Amino acid sequence: MTSRPTVHWLLILAGLTCPGFCHSAAPVTVSFDHLVRPAPSRRNIDTAALWLRLRNNTPAVLQVLATAPEAGGDGVELVHEIVEDGARKPGSGWISPPERYSPISEATTIQIQPHAELLFSVPLNHVGPSWRLRIAFGPRPQDTVDFTWADVPPKERAAWKIASGK
Repeated sequence: MTSRPTVHWLLILAGLTCPGFCHSAAPVTVSFDHLVRPAPSRRNIDTAALWLRLRNNTPAVLQVLATAPEAGGDGVELVHEIVEDGARKPGSGWISPPERYSPISEATTIQIQPHAELLFSVPLNHVGPSWRLRIAFGPRPQDTVDFTWADVPPKERAAWKIASGK
């Protein structure tokens, strides 16, 4: 009889401590929000902006590095890296990843509260058919989340095509 309460106790304990398997949502996600294309007269000067949402689905506060938020601004620019997928290269007619990308020189730590999200933007060419955007978040600096080409809605992918006549 004494073993039965122990078995029940272990089942309850296992149910409370299942790491990552208790929740259906991923702990941290990046999702597409919208795309902003520059006006036709400014396309040689301005690039399109990809607006994304970093969602904290955990019970802990997360930290990311970003530019200081601007008053009245819609979002921030997160420190991120661009990771090429190696073998696959974009075909002709597609934009390319930036030749050089330096993360923000002056950054501040921004906290994302549990079950909250942060709107941010990146240049369009920071994600593509053969490269992805990677964001490090904390409290552990080795935690990362990626936003890939597969995360871009198919109806929006034409924005990555190079306009004819340029």
